Amino acid sequence: MKIAKTEGIGIRRSYVRTIKRLIFAQRGRGHPRGHKKAVSATKKLGTIARRLVRELQRKLSSERLDGYAEVFGIFKRVLAQRRSDKDKIYSLHEPDVYCISKGKDHKKYEFGTKVSIAMTKESCVIVVR
Repeated sequence: MKIAKTEGIGIRRSYVRTIKRLIFAQRGRGHPRGHKKAVSATKKLGTIARRLVRELQRKLSSERLDGYAEVFGIFKRVLAQRRSDKDKIYSLHEPDVYCISKGKDHKKYEFGTKVSIAMTKESCVIVVR
């Protein structure tokens, strides 16, 4: 949506209200009665996302499409990933984030990147790895 707006491209349908309703329907994923509705909402969101990406790729010129190649690559990876895949993308704005398993009941998973910090012996410079 943001790409279409910045490039001045008209989209056949924006799906703004539909997406809002489907995201709201996904809240009941943990409850047994809301699970079926949440799964169907997830499938519909994926279909809408694929439709919008295809339409943008058709309507953008080849020069402008090359400028957004990295963004469209991330979109395609997200739309193609499955539950059993390795190296999933959890965040569109920060694709380097990965899932860290904590093994605790109250906090099973954490999303981010692990960082190692060390200090050199002589010059006391902090080294981040």
